[in-house]
Amino acid sequence: MMRRSLLGAVIVGLLTACGGKDTPDPIKPVAGDLTVAYNGPSQTDGALLLVVTGVIAEVKTVGSYQVASAPLGPTSTRVVVVGALTAGDIFKIRVSDVNTVATYSARVDEAADRATFALNDPAGYSVIVRK
Repeated sequence: MMRRSLLGAVIVGLLTACGGKDTPDPIKPVAGDLTVAYNGPSQTDGALLLVVTGVIAEVKTVGSYQVASAPLGPTSTRVVVVGALTAGDIFKIRVSDVNTVATYSARVDEAADRATFALNDPAGYSVIVRK
């Protein structure tokens, strides 16, 4: 009888140890906004045409800028930003998981001067997507 009790206690102990709280919980997706910011050589930018790569639910304006967007494919979106642009935050994107920020990227395809409407070389611009 003592052997069965001891064996039962050992089995219960092993089962408890195997399924204990030491196993990490899977990280759950956290929906929210990521911010898109740019920097460029011109101090008189008036319009930017960007392509954002990643699945986006919505594009939201920042400050007084006007923003329009359209899907370019299942995982990319074309975004136009208009206004007296200055380096920094230009719009936000709504995503299903802000913890996957590293999978999002953006680039400037076109940039226009707000006074002359001349096109600036997009190679001089940098864009970041961050939490």
